[in-house]
Amino acid sequence: MHSLFPYAILFLSWLASVLFFISGLYTRHIIEKTLDTALRLQAVGVEITLKSFLKNLDLDLLKEKKNVFSDLLLNPEWEGVAYIAIYNDEGKILLHSNPELIGRKVETNLASTHSLPRSFYQDSPLGERLYIFENSVTLKDKKAILRIGLHIIPVESALLYAKRHIYLDFFLSLLFFFGGVASFFLIKRLYALKEKIKDLERWQFISKTLAHEMKNPLASIKGFAQLSLRRVDDEKTKKAQSFILKEALRLERLLENLSSYTHPKPLKLSLFDLRDLLTEVIETFNFLYPSADLALNCKGEDFNVYSDRDKLKQVLINLLENALQAGSERGVLKVDVDLMAEDKSYIIRIKDYGKGVSQGELKRIWEPFYTTKAKGMGLGLTIVKRLCEELNCKIEIRSKEGSGTEVWLKIPR
Repeated sequence: MHSLFPYAILFLSWLASVLFFISGLYTRHIIEKTLDTALRLQAVGVEITLKSFLKNLDLDLLKEKKNVFSDLLLNPEWEGVAYIAIYNDEGKILLHSNPELIGRKVETNLASTHSLPRSFYQDSPLGERLYIFENSVTLKDKKAILRIGLHIIPVESALLYAKRHIYLDFFLSLLFFFGGVASFFLIKRLYALKEKIKDLERWQFISKTLAHEMKNPLASIKGFAQLSLRRVDDEKTKKAQSFILKEALRLERLLENLSSYTHPKPLKLSLFDLRDLLTEVIETFNFLYPSADLALNCKGEDFNVYSDRDKLKQVLINLLENALQAGSERGVLKVDVDLMAEDKSYIIRIKDYGKGVSQGELKRIWEPFYTTKAKGMGLGLTIVKRLCEELNCKIEIRSKEGSGTEVWLKIPR
């Protein structure tokens, strides 16, 4: 049912578009017909008046009075008339409201080739569109053609509102057409996004269930490895147990990152010492990596901060683990950690001695599941970025190939 909805919207919008288009065409036809009828009635009225005026007049007498038609057009009642002319079957102009044209020939649209009365549209020498009406006229047994030219503009002005209605119809037709197409693709996209959200919700449930099911056996493995390390004296066994513990802790961090990514927890703010937190994290890594050189350098006295301790700890663990992994690729397990106090914030600088990151890779490091390492899911820095945004921290990574990487973390007091 839902899959048919966008097609129904598209059909209805196109139907409305077609109806508005047809309405526009019909309105245009009506306007043209109304305009033609109005001009024809006006022309017939002028014709009747002129025939009544010319009925008892001799053509030769009229020729002597060349200005008879031009004088008529000076009357305000005749302002809609552009010109009046009488010509014979050969097209010679016998009388004209413009006396200078008398004696010339009508070059086009001669009445002798058409049935009368007739009407048509013609452009004047000045470029104005005129309505032309022609009919036969008799001047004392002499037949001629009466041509009346009318201005269209006065009648068109009266129909201006109707013309605007045409433009509105055509505009609405286009609006519904393109609106229907846009709505169709938008609704289809919304349905696709809805399905993706459902898939994400299913995967969230699966990841949450897996993380929960794996925590208990993982805690048992970690506890057993820690206990064995205390009780066993054999170096080979200790090394094996230490490896088990490292991998268990790595898997635990992986589950924490996955859980943080799929099910972010609300902030739990408290006051704590940032130096103590850093020392705790560094000691954990020193235990896991005995050969590593992790040094903490502090500049300042007061390092109390009001933030979420667990989330900040997760940020530091991810950053230090990345730094150690970067150094291990070059066989240099050394990381410098600096803690500096400023007026309104604390600065943590973490410097590794790995191979560095290219500028192309640096642009993508915050993307989920993007990684250049053999191990890991590529979620660590994505989680770091999200947690920093939650904690209102600013993070910057500076790197150059062959020179290692520096991470600058700015934490508000």
